[in-house]
Amino acid sequence: MRALAVTLLVLTVSVPAAVAETWIEVGADPEAKFYIDVDSITMINGSLQVIKRGLYTRQLTENFDGNGKATVFKETRGTVEIDCELRVNRVRRIDMLDEYGALVWSSGDMPRQLWLSVKPNSHAEATLDVACAYYDRA
Repeated sequence: MRALAVTLLVLTVSVPAAVAETWIEVGADPEAKFYIDVDSITMINGSLQVIKRGLYTRQLTENFDGNGKATVFKETRGTVEIDCELRVNRVRRIDMLDEYGALVWSSGDMPRQLWLSVKPNSHAEATLDVACAYYDRA
C-alpha cells in the first residue's frame, strides 16, 4: 500500500498540469505558418504579451555562437510584447525546438529589445490585430 502511495505521489509531482492552448493562425509564407496562443494573452505594465509560434516546412539551421556548431530547428516559440495603441512590438524571448519538440536553443528573456513599428500586411500586423482584439473582448 505504501508503494502505491509513493507511486501516486511521484506521478502527481512529475506530471505537469495541463495548460490550455488555443492557436490561431496569423500568417504564412512558403517556409512557415505562424500562430498565436490566444489563451496566453496577458496585460503586463500597459502592454500585451502573447506566445507566438512558427512551424517551418523544413528543418532550418542557424549558427548563433559563431563557433561553427549549427543549431537545427523546425519550430520557434517566443514571447511577443505588443503596444496596441502605438502599433509597435518587440520580441522578449525566442525558443527553438527540434522536429520532436525538444528545446535546442533559447535567447532567454530579452527585456531591453527595441520596440519596432509593425509593418502593414505582415504576420506581425496580424499578430497585433488578433491579440488586441482578443484582449479587448475578454
